[in-house]
Amino acid sequence: MSEEGARAAFGGSIAPIDSGAGPVVVLVHGQPGAGGDWRALADLLSADHRVIAPDRPGWGADDRAALGIAANAEMLEQLLEAAGAQSPVTVVGHSLGGGVAIALALKHPERVGALVLVGSVGVAGSLSGFDRLLGVPLLGNGIVRAGVAALRRALIAATQVSRRHPGFRVAHMVSILPTVQAAIGTDGRPMVGRSRRSFLVEQRALLAETPGLERSLCRLAVPTAVVTGASDRVVPVSASRSLAAQVPGAELVVMAGGHLLPFDQPEKIAEVVRSYSTLASGFRDAQPRRERPGA
Repeated sequence: MSEEGARAAFGGSIAPIDSGAGPVVVLVHGQPGAGGDWRALADLLSADHRVIAPDRPGWGADDRAALGIAANAEMLEQLLEAAGAQSPVTVVGHSLGGGVAIALALKHPERVGALVLVGSVGVAGSLSGFDRLLGVPLLGNGIVRAGVAALRRALIAATQVSRRHPGFRVAHMVSILPTVQAAIGTDGRPMVGRSRRSFLVEQRALLAETPGLERSLCRLAVPTAVVTGASDRVVPVSASRSLAAQVPGAELVVMAGGHLLPFDQPEKIAEVVRSYSTLASGFRDAQPRRERPGA
């Protein structure tokens, strides 16, 4: 496929981030999210890697309808093919994006040389009771409507704090994320309808597909790092520990921070990615599982 054809097939751009040269690292965002959310990590890695961070269907500039986890993995495979990404690649997945990364490695093992799963779904323990409520038709939609309204008010407040006090790193970090910009709206009006629909589609897919994903973890045959924040309350450490235990040879990496490690700890995430990228080109056999102390 030509570059022009690839861009037409993927919403006008192959990925909002495609930078650097060298071994390919693919960054798969979570829910909600956008490829541009990875900018800090991409800037660190692009010095010696080609870094591709696409918008998944239903998010960012990709105006296609949102998809389930397995279908997202197929779209990602097509995108990598269109982008001419040389295999094997290192795939970094955050939250629901971790599930997409796992599905890609299972469905296209020749494509993936290593996985770095950050606050990733993939086991039953990563699903809370609230997740299950969100997956209930009508009830989930009502919860999301109320939640989006509250989230938008909080995001606007964070943006205002950032403008008044530039030294407030967290408020500034939150206010400039593409996901946040989409929720607030550049013209002052919320752009939440499409995001809400995408969220609900993916939430229901998460509930439906997680059991099968968990049953298949034992078939993963690539070097895998399971990275978790010690204070993550979205995907708790116990779930990440269970995920690492079920992936042959996986390493559990515990860092200071919560669920937003790609934004909180990009330097430490970059260290892990570089370590696994060196294994991606030729290493296929499982390694003994080990656990890294908290960072």
